[in-house]
Amino acid sequence: MTLSARSLALDAFRGLTVALMLFVNNLPPGAPPYLEHGPFGGSVYLADLVFPWYLLTMGAAIPFSRASALRRGVAEWLYELRILRRVVLLFLLGLGLTSLQMGRWVFALDVLQLLALAYWLGAWLYDLPLLRRTLLALFLMVAYGAAILLVPVPGVGPGIFAEDRNLLLHLNRTYLMPLGLRGLPSAIPTGAFVLLATGLGEALMKGRSLWPWGVLGLVGGLVFLPFLPPDKTYWTPTYLLPTLFLGALTLEVLKRLPRGTLRPLRPFGANPLLAYVLPLALKLTWLRGFWSLLLGTFLAHGGPAGGYLFTLSYILFWWLVFWVLDRLGLYLRL
Repeated sequence: MTLSARSLALDAFRGLTVALMLFVNNLPPGAPPYLEHGPFGGSVYLADLVFPWYLLTMGAAIPFSRASALRRGVAEWLYELRILRRVVLLFLLGLGLTSLQMGRWVFALDVLQLLALAYWLGAWLYDLPLLRRTLLALFLMVAYGAAILLVPVPGVGPGIFAEDRNLLLHLNRTYLMPLGLRGLPSAIPTGAFVLLATGLGEALMKGRSLWPWGVLGLVGGLVFLPFLPPDKTYWTPTYLLPTLFLGALTLEVLKRLPRGTLRPLRPFGANPLLAYVLPLALKLTWLRGFWSLLLGTFLAHGGPAGGYLFTLSYILFWWLVFWVLDRLGLYLRL
């Protein structure tokens, strides 16, 4: 398999992630719970795959980006500055989107801001040898999980991980929320996950088997399971690591498929950042009422099936938008 074919497989995986995001973010009323986000300590539903797979694709793309910079002779200092620029721009874009959602300017950590911090950790540590990278990522996850279980919470004690009583909730409420940094500890496991995903991306780029990374994710998740439940809110290792297994499995399948079968996923995969920002931004502004009216029309005429038809139509609409952008060569690059 050529390098371009392996890059296409990663684009297809990104496209699949975007399509999944659009699907779970626009489910019709009455959709089964397993299609949405799971409850506290039970983040094993379909929607729970989206954010970790964004992190995974971000980490897996770092080896491709680094190799491209080396081929073009980009100086080391300039490459490091580009990493920092991407982090800052992604963080600022996230602040703008969060402020749009709140209807006023706010400084807070949300999806894109956390992606920026996680990318920063993964990209800056990528130059470490593969084994050190992997061990460091696993160490950070173990340390994060150990802190949740061992550091005592005032008035609660150690070893408590409940929805309304845990170390991370205490840190957020007491110290971080007044600074607009609620959720900052999540940068540790998500950054470690991006760093871990660089190994998966390196294996894909070099044409190696992805199964070792899938096995690592599965075994790591099972090892942590007796101690911490899988939870998206606090990014427990038991939540993140199994998504590495599922991601490696999916990528292994995608890279074996004929290139023609992957091309329908390219419009989303070639523009994943814009595919996240644009639909959400428009839903928060002038298209909000239009989508609600359209959903109501589909439900009135088709019942539950009409609701799913709306969801599929919504995905198709955005696929056409990004197909046109891809044909025109218009991408959001930071």
